[in-house]
Amino acid sequence: MTKLISKVQYKNFEPGEFIDIRKRDYEETVMLLENFPWENQRDKIVIELTNPSVTIEGKNNDYLKCAVFFNQKYVLHYMDASQTLFTKSFLHLRDGYEYIKNYFLQAQFDTTQFKKENTWLQHNLKHFVTQDFNYLVTPKSIKNYLLSTSGMNFCLSVFFVILFFTKGVNSINVLALIVLLTVMFLVGGGLHLLVFFNYYRYVKDKILIMSKGNDTFYFGNVDNPLRYDKRNILQYTTIRSRGSRNQFSGFAIVEIAFKDGTVLKIPNLLVDYAALEQKLFEYRRVEVNKFPWLRP
Repeated sequence: MTKLISKVQYKNFEPGEFIDIRKRDYEETVMLLENFPWENQRDKIVIELTNPSVTIEGKNNDYLKCAVFFNQKYVLHYMDASQTLFTKSFLHLRDGYEYIKNYFLQAQFDTTQFKKENTWLQHNLKHFVTQDFNYLVTPKSIKNYLLSTSGMNFCLSVFFVILFFTKGVNSINVLALIVLLTVMFLVGGGLHLLVFFNYYRYVKDKILIMSKGNDTFYFGNVDNPLRYDKRNILQYTTIRSRGSRNQFSGFAIVEIAFKDGTVLKIPNLLVDYAALEQKLFEYRRVEVNKFPWLRP
């Protein structure tokens, strides 16, 4: 019989995080479903697309996910190649097996008994596709980071330059030029660039490999990152300048302190601080409101 990739997701996992990923036939997939700790995984969860589940990857860029549902039920989520979502719930796990078997046998999965969901602008594909959770600095991440932290300031720089030169080249003097450069440095992104390069020098050759549900993570040089265990974490501290009018509110550093005294410093140029906090949700969090300058 046809073999399809299936994978497991538990309640403390984040979107795109799966384990036990391999090809299985229908009988092996049923065995995986039968051995899944459904009742244990139902405890204290919010029903959403990333939930305790078994996901099967089809051959047509489609997915079938069997997950926990409301009122002790189960649900099949089917996402087709156009990212349209269909659902069908069951009282008993075995009630869904005929549809799972059809998924293995049918060239085009039949959704006539499924409910089509309205998922406009929800970007639900992330709940089905496996992510690697490797974080490193790339040209694209640098561009996005500078736009998010300093885009408005760079626009101010352009405004001041245009305003300066509209006065006429003949009216330019040394004092006015000094004033222009000072303003551009203070509010036009110059200070932001100092913080950016402070972060960049520290993480340009580093990688973080971390997901929410895995206690093991890696951080360090791209070629040879060191292995760490979340269970040895004492606490983590988020350092940032808070306030809607604070021009440095987009910069942040997360310091992870271990019981043996080791401290890892991870600036948000590498990974968004809020995303990192989600991965460390089980551990004590401290927030410090100060200028987030990174001292290696």
